[in-house]
Formats: sequence, C-alpha cells, structure tokens
Amino acid sequence: MTPVYRMEHVSFRYGECPVLDVSSLEILPGEIVALAGPNGAGKTTLLHLMAFVESPSNGDIFFFDEKLRHDNIISLRRRVGLLLQNPYLFHTTVIGNLLWGLKLRGCSRTTARDKALRSLRSVGLSGFEYRDARKLSGGETQRVALARALALDPDVLLLDEPANHMDRESIRRTFEIVRDINTKHGTSIVLTTHDIPKVQHLVNRVIHLRGGTVVPSLPENLFPGRLSEDGMAFDTGKILVRLPDRAAEGSQVAVDPTKVRISTSLPGSPGPNSFHGTVVSLKSGNGTASIHIDAGERFQVVARADSPLISDLHLGREVWIMLPSDSISVF
Repeated sequence: MTPVYRMEHVSFRYGECPVLDVSSLEILPGEIVALAGPNGAGKTTLLHLMAFVESPSNGDIFFFDEKLRHDNIISLRRRVGLLLQNPYLFHTTVIGNLLWGLKLRGCSRTTARDKALRSLRSVGLSGFEYRDARKLSGGETQRVALARALALDPDVLLLDEPANHMDRESIRRTFEIVRDINTKHGTSIVLTTHDIPKVQHLVNRVIHLRGGTVVPSLPENLFPGRLSEDGMAFDTGKILVRLPDRAAEGSQVAVDPTKVRISTSLPGSPGPNSFHGTVVSLKSGNGTASIHIDAGERFQVVARADSPLISDLHLGREVWIMLPSDSISVF
C-alpha cells in the first residue's frame, strides 16, 4: 500500500529557530489521523508542510510516492484541501467564495457552479448561496470554508483544530461531514488537536507531538517514571522496560502501538521486554484494530483488522506482548 505521505528526516526552522524535527512519518490511504499535542508542539507547522504551503528546511516529503521538489510544489498543493483554524472568507456571497478557487482552476461557469452547490449540500448549507459570507456564525463560517476546500476535490483533507471556536452542535455536524467524506470517498484526513477526547471517536490513529518531535506512541502508551542509574532501563513503577540504547535523561517512556507484537502463548525466545497481560478492550474500524492490554501498565496496540491474530482475541484473553527495540523511546 503506497502511503499518502512519507516523511524522511524532515526538519523545519523559522530563521535560526528549530520548530520541527520528524525522523520518519507515514499517513496511509483512507486514514483519519490526529496530530495531537500542546500549543507550540509543532502541529500546525507539520500540517502546513503536508499542505505544501511550507517547504522543509531539510529532509524529504513524498506524496503518493512523488517526491516534493521546487518544480512540482504547486501541482501537489492543488491536490490537498486545507481548512485553517480561523478561516478567511472573502467579502462576497457564500457561493462567491466557493466559485473563486474553482475559476482559478479553469473550471467553466456551469461546472464551477455545480461543484459549489454540491459542496454546500454536503456540509448542510443548501440555501446559503447568496448569504453574506461575513455575517455567518462561527460554525457556519467553518462549514463554508470546508465546502470551499471540498469543491476542489482534494485527495487529502487537512483540518487545523476543527473543534475550536465552535459549539457542541457545530462540532458534531462538522465531524459527521468529515466521517462521511472519509467513508464515501476514502479521502485521507489529517487534523490537529490539543484536546484528544474531542476527536478520539473520529480518528483511527493519534500521532503525538512534543517540542516539534513526533512521540512514537498514542498518549496511552506514554508512561512516566525514572531512568536507572546506568541509563539502560526505565522503571514506570509497574514494569521495568529495558532500553535499546543508553539514555542520558528522560522522564517518560513511549511505546509505538503499531510495533508491539502480541502472542497468545509464551514465545520460545521472549526477549527482555515481554510482558504477560489480559485483553481489556478490543475494537476495530476503517481497517485497523485497537487492542488494550493490561500488562502491569495498560498498553494500546494497533494492528490490521484482517490480521489472523485479531480473530483469536476476546475480552479477558491472556496474551503476551513483546516490545521490539525500535518501538521504545525515552523523552
């Protein structure tokens, strides 16, 4: 499966100030992914790199295996829809906002109008065509901006803090639209958030950022504790994790949920980071399965839903989990 995005050793600086440092990252077709973290974590910068409105200071970005270059950045940018946290609408009608980008793409008047009306219907704003765009509510403004992005038929939709500045009903309606777009068209969607519970029911995967660095785990797999004196182990107070390399400092250990291995029997060579546990939660959707396992700490494991192992798991099932060396990081 060709990734939608593949990033290798990507960094970004504002002048001399480093903002982002991503050694490796992939987004798969059809995924809904959240970029999570506090303000200043680098979420919006990473989203702008994905939208090709910024270019990395170093490293490579591949979009459907096409490498970003100076001569193709415009063509790649046109395949991505970006919805900003505080979208700007032009001083014209609602439909005028949607027609503007379509006309720039060379659409005929008839085609552009058809696309605009279809996009307004998809966000529940039929009948708003001739409203003054500057007099809409916050939720309506967000949905018009979303319709404007959708009218351009993007391969990927990027949303910057879509739940901000909206009431509960507007958030619910916006997320229903996003899920419908993903389900009907298989559109990959990446959104940023600082409030994971608001989006957890919507997304397949969470990528956590801290200080411009991707933490290779879901928040559930981020455990506080302390390093051993020799820097070769991390004690969470419940389990002892052997580290692949000596760590000089760090107050949290992260475990990548996509790399954790599960076995229903004790492996012949279990390795230093094998833990006995019990399945306490199991759910699947959009081709992936999420399994919570209580093994001293509560681990989340993400696997393909069609993996033969998944059909053999159930609540209360005793299993062994193994943490490969490349799944463990200390921060």
